[in-house]
Amino acid sequence: MMNMTNIPPETPAPASLEQLLLRDDMWMGHSRRFTARAAVGTGYGELDLGLLNRGWPLSCLVEVCQQGMQGEWQLFTPALLATPGLVALLNPPAIPFSQAFIQAGIDLERMIVLSAAEKNHFIACFIELSRASIGAVLAWQPAEALTYTELRKCQLAAAEGTGLAILFRPASAQQQSSPAALRLYSRIAPTGLEITVFKQKGHLQTQTKPIVLALPEQWAPALPYHALNQQSARLKQDAKPRRLARVIPLRGKP
Repeated sequence: MMNMTNIPPETPAPASLEQLLLRDDMWMGHSRRFTARAAVGTGYGELDLGLLNRGWPLSCLVEVCQQGMQGEWQLFTPALLATPGLVALLNPPAIPFSQAFIQAGIDLERMIVLSAAEKNHFIACFIELSRASIGAVLAWQPAEALTYTELRKCQLAAAEGTGLAILFRPASAQQQSSPAALRLYSRIAPTGLEITVFKQKGHLQTQTKPIVLALPEQWAPALPYHALNQQSARLKQDAKPRRLARVIPLRGKP
């Protein structure tokens, strides 16, 4: 009887580069065959056009890098209004202002606020909330930086759920590797809220010019450059010579 253990395994025939490129499972950096997923519209037409699925992708980690607070609610309120279910705020940088949510049309009964200062508690909360398939999870990274392995856990948990999973991180995190399916940089500028998409899974990102979203009119006076302009205008007005008002005494009838 022939000893089958001594027969060397058959070596597959080598494939040419042309043959590899014709394979259906070969990703070439710009193919969108593997990126189709459910999404919810951002509420901004120009931003939707810049995203692969024409909106915020669901069941995956979306990472927003920013310096401090940079218009989170302006960016995500339209999507939250279109997303059913609970909205969990994990480690928000400030106490949420309920009246602003009411004016925006968000039902306060849908919102829950959680605090997890320690990193391990934060990761555990994010994982459980994402797996729970609630409407949306908006989480702000704690002071201690997250490692790639920890971010990978968050991504896997988001993939198990069906809702939005948003993670806000410091601007310096742009230079770090991340498994997030979508990564963007957000910054408030005098022209509006600038959104720069620098990673989309399944797409070779080449965007260099940010997408500018108009700021609400009531925000304009609060911006620093508006305050400086107003102060400068007042100083110029005070520097001008003023004419004394002429007092005209009232005369009675003759």
